[in-house]
Formats: sequence, C-alpha cells, structure tokens
Amino acid sequence: MKALVPFFLVASLVVLPAAHAEEIDAIFKKVNEYIAQQNFPKALEELNWAQKEINKMHVERLKSFFPDSLAGFTGNQTEVNAALGMTNVERRYSNGAKNVSLSLIGGSGGGPLGNIAGFGRMAAMMGGQPGQDTFRINGLTANLVDKPNNPELTVFLDSGSMLKLEGSGQASGKELREIAEGFDLASLDKYLKGTAS
Repeated sequence: MKALVPFFLVASLVVLPAAHAEEIDAIFKKVNEYIAQQNFPKALEELNWAQKEINKMHVERLKSFFPDSLAGFTGNQTEVNAALGMTNVERRYSNGAKNVSLSLIGGSGGGPLGNIAGFGRMAAMMGGQPGQDTFRINGLTANLVDKPNNPELTVFLDSGSMLKLEGSGQASGKELREIAEGFDLASLDKYLKGTAS
C-alpha cells in the first residue's frame, strides 16, 4: 500500500499538466474554427478562456519555486494574489519563535508595474537609512533593512520582479540573507524572463 502512494502522487503530477494541455488544445481548436467562420468576438472570448487556463498553470509553476524548507525554516501554505496584471506569491516560513514571510512581487513578468524591481534597485543603490545594507546575492542586487524584530530583505530580479523577505518574532537579518541565498533565484528569474525550458 505504501508503494502505491508515491505512484499516485507522481501520476497526479503528470496527469494535471497533461489535462491542462488538452484543455488549451481544445480552446485553440475552437479559436481557429471561429476565425475560419470570421466570428471574431467568439474567437476573442475563447482566447480569454485560454489565458485563464494558462494563468492557472503559471501560478502552479510559480508556487513550485517556494520549497517546503529553507535554511532550517519550514514552509506553510502558499498564497497567491493577482491584481493589476501582477501575480504575487507568498509563503510563510517558521522555525520556533522565528517567522519569515517570503513574497514574490510582480510574478507575471509584465503588466503596468512589470519593472518595479528596476525602480527599487535604483533606490537601494542610493542607500540612505541607518541599518540599510546593499549587496549582491547570486549576482542580483539585494537590500537589507535590519530593523530590530522585523528585518526586511528585498532581492531585485532581472526579470523585473522582486523577492521580499520580512522577518518577525526573533528572525534576524542574517537569517533572511541565508534564506535568500538558499532560494533558487537563478531558476525563478530565468523562468520569469521566459528563457527557461
């Protein structure tokens, strides 16, 4: 019986993307039929449905970048919010009395606020407030504001998105940095830029 559980888990991970792909294929078939009939309003309606299905797959892929544990912290449920053309993904991690919120801001790679990381990167390079430190993590600009009891670390991705870590409880700025260094920033950024295969 125990051998069947991993089998069904793996099978479900293979079947779900295949089911989405079949749904998308059916939608695009309808789009082509409507275009051949010059029924463009219906073709556009079907394209909207295709976009919704693709967004679902995109969200699931984004969630997969947030591991179950990072630097000794254990992850809770992943939450997703979408607004203004941006997809934000958040997962809270804990280690005893230490808590860290890890958020991807602007995870759609576009939209009206698609390059918020560029503005944030410029502000971080200017420096400013006490307790603020700017450095690089895996070649990406990062900004740490090490406030007592609630440090914040922001990593500015080349794709235009940001990865933000907020500590509470007894989490330290050093621990936020360790978590960010353990996160697969390169793969996430590559995916968001559309260059991952």
